[in-house]
Amino acid sequence: MPEKKQHHLFLSWLIFTCLLVFALFTSWQSGYLSLMYAGDKSKISWIITLLYLYISMHCAWRIVAVSRQLNATHAVRDLITSEQSLKFSDRDGKVVINNKDTLPKSLIADYIHDLIHKYATSRNEAETENGNDNKDLIEVYESRLKGQHEIGWFVSDLMIKLGLLGTIVGFVLMLASVANVTDFDVSAMQSILKKMSTGMGTALYTTFAGLICSILTASQYYMLDQAAEEILETTKHLSQVYVLPRL
Repeated sequence: MPEKKQHHLFLSWLIFTCLLVFALFTSWQSGYLSLMYAGDKSKISWIITLLYLYISMHCAWRIVAVSRQLNATHAVRDLITSEQSLKFSDRDGKVVINNKDTLPKSLIADYIHDLIHKYATSRNEAETENGNDNKDLIEVYESRLKGQHEIGWFVSDLMIKLGLLGTIVGFVLMLASVANVTDFDVSAMQSILKKMSTGMGTALYTTFAGLICSILTASQYYMLDQAAEEILETTKHLSQVYVLPRL
């Protein structure tokens, strides 16, 4: 597998965002966006759009944080694997290799620090050989790393539900346009068709906005989860192969 560049997660997200901004600008210039917002009488499309803007800002913050963690993980991996012999020690809350190199502040360094503390304070052989203890510890770090992504998946699902709610509102508007009609002359039919098209537009535009924003949100948080999985897999591999045998 080719070596990934530093901040490749942030750069990938930036390319994704730039393409999205270009598509939105083109749609606005072509009049498609204004047509959608004007045609949605329920204004649910505006709510979905505001939700997307909020969750995109949250995603941008997480992208920067996870990208830094990913860079630090690669640095720790290169530092550990480049040493022929390894000796880990705790110095002022930081992990030191061979009494010379200090691991950069990161999730993987905190995990190794906890392993050192755990095996230094408890030398019970049965406990040391129990892999479930280490599994529980890595699950704690997995929750720290990926727990904040749950809001993104929740909002992505919420957008779809809001789109479906807009669909129901649109159908209600369509039915309301013919509910009290008693005279079906030409002018009345024209008025009915106009109101029905308004209801249909509301139903379709809100569904469209919900689906598109949900897909875009899910794509961003999929990128985040993939990067988080890479960090966790590297942490598990280094701890099992290089760290635990030396403790």
